[in-house]
Amino acid sequence: MLKPFPSKSAAGRQRDKVVFLHCLKTGGTTFSRVLQRLYGDSYTFFDDEAVDAFARTLAAYDCMEVHTKLRGDQLVWGTKNIMKESNWGLLSGAKVFVMFRDPVECYISNFYQTQKTAKTLKGRAAQTWSSPDTLDGCLEDPNYSNLQLKFLLGVKPGDDRVLTDEDLRSAKRLISTLGINVGILERYDESLHLFEHVTGSRIPLGIVVIRNKNRVPRAQRGVDDAKRQRIRNMNALDQGLYDFAKTLFGEQIAGCGPCPRYRYLSENSIFVRCRDLVTTVRARGALRR
Repeated sequence: MLKPFPSKSAAGRQRDKVVFLHCLKTGGTTFSRVLQRLYGDSYTFFDDEAVDAFARTLAAYDCMEVHTKLRGDQLVWGTKNIMKESNWGLLSGAKVFVMFRDPVECYISNFYQTQKTAKTLKGRAAQTWSSPDTLDGCLEDPNYSNLQLKFLLGVKPGDDRVLTDEDLRSAKRLISTLGINVGILERYDESLHLFEHVTGSRIPLGIVVIRNKNRVPRAQRGVDDAKRQRIRNMNALDQGLYDFAKTLFGEQIAGCGPCPRYRYLSENSIFVRCRDLVTTVRARGALRR
């Protein structure tokens, strides 16, 4: 498979390992594009749950994105085993990043994304991963609640487990113990700046390519204040995690100096499409040599 961006690492220079824990609906798809652009062929997407596979992949690549993926009718939950406390040592030598988002907006966005995904599924996968038709129906299913905390702790939505305040405390301890760098979707510029500061990387030309998988505008979602409050109450643990992350983010970004201005472009813009085409042509030419 051709990588759309060449590796930016200097020959012979040792880079810090970077692990991006991509929580659902937190702006991580755009951040993933940034990583692919910066790391090129040293970037990879981790789509496994095995601890030994994670260790091998981290050894082979400079940058790894850990997310979720449907494989047939099975949901691969990338954090399922690596976030167990007995495996924290796997991440101890890496720069670990994770993005968080206001729980209400995250929940609503995930509902619409789940509906969109369900329409593309067929056969057994469609039966296994059928989703509620309405937001009210979604609220009746606890599997959709506190997904940011579940992902961070490696708890699958379908697991027969009810999260408690103790799980929130475990997540805070995990972040503090591993020195995880946190980003906040609502402060995206500063989150990118924190990443640049911690890794020493620089986003070329300050251009960020937006990859928004959920294109339903907020104004069209029609979620009133009462329902928003109900969502917030149902996601109280995610709210606690988000509040903790916001405070920690304020502390982490404080020492990073002035934040640059980034330019955001749609992945469908002429500039981005032409640049990707040129890069792909060059890559193919290099393969033929």
